[in-house]
Amino acid sequence: MKKYLFILSILLFSNHIISQEITQENIIGKWKVIKVLKKIENPNLKDIVKSFNTAIFEFKENSDFKLTTADNSKLFSMFTNMTNNSKWKLNKNNYVISIGNQSDGYNILKIIVAEVNGKIIFHLSETELDLEVQKV
Repeated sequence: MKKYLFILSILLFSNHIISQEITQENIIGKWKVIKVLKKIENPNLKDIVKSFNTAIFEFKENSDFKLTTADNSKLFSMFTNMTNNSKWKLNKNNYVISIGNQSDGYNILKIIVAEVNGKIIFHLSETELDLEVQKV
């Protein structure tokens, strides 16, 4: 929780916080990763970062969630298996998309959505990854 507050504080104080309102309607659709903004130095995570470079996040209107990639590593496959048959919901108060279902409290993955210099950023809260994404 402290991590969420820290990231949100940085965004607020740097005057780069979301300039358009993030709504469920804005999120619905496919989002392609343009690039990974923060490189992770851990060599064990090199393959998952490579997989995220070609990832597509799909937020369906019926709240279904799907994560795919063109470069599927073993670690990324484990990650996508965790999100299989998951739902998504948007917390409008803090621009967080929660992935999961009611039984797990939507706690598989949290994505903090921000707009920085006109670019949409997905920060994966369980990792150190910041992804520049574009709606396709």
